[in-house]
Amino acid sequence: MIDISQENYKAIEDIGEKSKQYAEGSINPVRFKAFRVSMGFYEQRKKETYMLRTRVPGGVINLKQFQVISELGRKYADGKVRFTSRQDIQFHSVNLEDAYPIMKSLIEVGIITKGTGGNTVRNIECSPLSGVSLDDVFDVTPYMKAATNYLIKDPTTMNMPRKYKIAFSNSGVDTGNATISDLGFIAKIVDGKRGFELYGGGGFGGSPQVSLKLKDFIPDKDILYYIQGMKNLFEAEGDRTNKHKARIRFIVKRLGKEKFIERFNEEVNKLKAESKLDINVNPDEFIVNKSAEIVEKAEVSKDLENILFPQKQAGYYSVYVHPQSGNLNVDNLDKVLNFIDKLNYDISIRTTNTQGFIVRDLKENDAQKLLDIIKEFTSIYNIDNSLTCVGASTCQLGLCLSQNLLIGIKAEFKSVDKNVKEALPRLYISGCPNSCAQHEKGQIGLHGRAKRTQNGLIPMYSVSFGGRIGSGGAKMGEEYGDIPAKKIPEFLHKLAYLKADSGYEDFYEFLDNKNDDIKELVSKYTDIEKFAGDSDIYFDFGSCERFSLKGRGPGECSSGVMDVIKLDLSNAGSSLEKYKQTKKDSDLYSSAVSSARTLLVLRGVDTNKDREIFKEFEKNFVDPGYVKSSIKKLFESLIDYKLGDLANISDKLPEVEYLFKKVEAMYKSLDGKLEITLPKEEVVDSKADDKEDNNEKDGYKVIDFRGVKCPINFVKVKIELSKIKSGEKRGFYLDDGDPIKNVPESVRKEGHKIISIDTNYEGYNLLVVEKK
Repeated sequence: MIDISQENYKAIEDIGEKSKQYAEGSINPVRFKAFRVSMGFYEQRKKETYMLRTRVPGGVINLKQFQVISELGRKYADGKVRFTSRQDIQFHSVNLEDAYPIMKSLIEVGIITKGTGGNTVRNIECSPLSGVSLDDVFDVTPYMKAATNYLIKDPTTMNMPRKYKIAFSNSGVDTGNATISDLGFIAKIVDGKRGFELYGGGGFGGSPQVSLKLKDFIPDKDILYYIQGMKNLFEAEGDRTNKHKARIRFIVKRLGKEKFIERFNEEVNKLKAESKLDINVNPDEFIVNKSAEIVEKAEVSKDLENILFPQKQAGYYSVYVHPQSGNLNVDNLDKVLNFIDKLNYDISIRTTNTQGFIVRDLKENDAQKLLDIIKEFTSIYNIDNSLTCVGASTCQLGLCLSQNLLIGIKAEFKSVDKNVKEALPRLYISGCPNSCAQHEKGQIGLHGRAKRTQNGLIPMYSVSFGGRIGSGGAKMGEEYGDIPAKKIPEFLHKLAYLKADSGYEDFYEFLDNKNDDIKELVSKYTDIEKFAGDSDIYFDFGSCERFSLKGRGPGECSSGVMDVIKLDLSNAGSSLEKYKQTKKDSDLYSSAVSSARTLLVLRGVDTNKDREIFKEFEKNFVDPGYVKSSIKKLFESLIDYKLGDLANISDKLPEVEYLFKKVEAMYKSLDGKLEITLPKEEVVDSKADDKEDNNEKDGYKVIDFRGVKCPINFVKVKIELSKIKSGEKRGFYLDDGDPIKNVPESVRKEGHKIISIDTNYEGYNLLVVEKK
């Protein structure tokens, strides 16, 4: 499914090395956090225990991969795995030293964790029944695969202003969440041609909003132009200075809808004029039963309609497995996997965005057998199969114990009549306003909050109604009021009776016609004064202690390279100020080291070895001309001081101050793509300049990629080649070593022609390429 690169393997080795450094205390926690979070490796509320998230593109997973996940859950995660609302699978309560062996085992079966956290392109969603559902327009899975492999090859997708979420849906019902995503595609056929209705700029969390419709129809071959175009717009307009306003939806708010769409179209049109990003997929790549008769209708028992789905392939069925809150004991998981393993025909498996997974392409008798196996841990009722975030039990941002609330709700409804239990839809329960359970899209949504009273804090939930997704009809739920956590099950119980007695089968019709009655019911529970004497409301579900914010801390989701840069720059500045007070050479030396290391992370370099820091700084910032060349002499003196060959470096203060101010200026000049826009200070190589002038006369331009490491240099070469027409030439300055060794070979594999490689330069080379 995923094209695994050497960079993916290297990232795993890096996490192993950095985990050791962190355990030994030789790496700063902020630096370690920024690296591990982008690898989907988060610290939980209990210190030094971690969550590790896998990337399951579009939910597509095979039996072998699932079996390995089960084995790893048994060995490293207390015998459990957790299914998410973005089709990923998580391991919880993981020890620091176990992250490396887990990642190592996963990549051997084609699963990576890179990009599942931090400011990255996240897992791309896909309708879990794409290709088999009765309402299927066409299978969008091949397009999701093409988009995934295009994006994960680009290292810049690991350093976005904030996360970038993309989704594909196979019909207007939008089971892939296209209408609430940063960029969403809904399958559509116009004049017999496949394509997509396009949405963008949506999302949850702070200032949530549904996506704008960007295009009524785009051809299916063009999806990468729109994906890259939105990425380019995000990098150009995204706010890297404020994490709380960095998502794409805030660009919409700042520019306005019309201007946002205009800017988006500008980026797409530019790409279409300068690049070649057309795709050609195998539309049937993921279809298992290609020869089966296609039907438009099929019936199942009403009792099973929430977990058993007839497919458009006649005679085949899909079974939905939903463990409570997405948490599944691997013993139960193995029951399902062992059953699948014994089948003598092909099936397919998809994780869902509703904290479960679907076993597809089952024959009717086998579907019934699987239903018998899962009845211990999957309910036929929507309310039992509600979504919850992990909540305050493990999440550092969590306010309320959302998973425990669901346990309380299920207990409340355990003995009610069937018609009452069927009355309410699936709930979406977030333990805080941060939308990890997507409460805004729910017909009923709940999100945790804290209410301060004279007698102490009360755990509360804000109740919203009427959220929905879908082509042309998506909307956020409307908040009706805040109810104490301990009163939520009782409130829902009475709401279910109200719905059951209303005569309306559809919940949206019930909301429209009984809205006043619902608001009156809510009001009976929002007046907390009448509950003040009930000591139980000061306790959350499953807690023996009064509700408090103890243990709550900053979230890790948005950690990234900017945090590392700010850390080093802050250390450099504080050490410099400290030196002016103490006159200790060690403080001056520390300032120089921190200054030199500050921007190296942008070049893929992160080391705590001083000599290597100075060497890489020279290569990446002095040699290209951003910093004056005399800094090399400063570095020589600093190394002499470190070795004890120089007793005093107080005379180096002006140079260290210059270094700090220059690095600070380069940092402030970073554009949306994290490229330095500060004018260069020196012309480094007159020969190179003369050569570039001559090359301009020969009809091609030369681009200077000295100091750019592999594989980023190849990515940049590809981008430059995408800007020219077939048969045109470009020249590239590339460093000795891996750059000149690897880039020409990679260019050849892309089908371009190598015109020449001139090695008659000191430390670098000139590669001339003719575009295919």
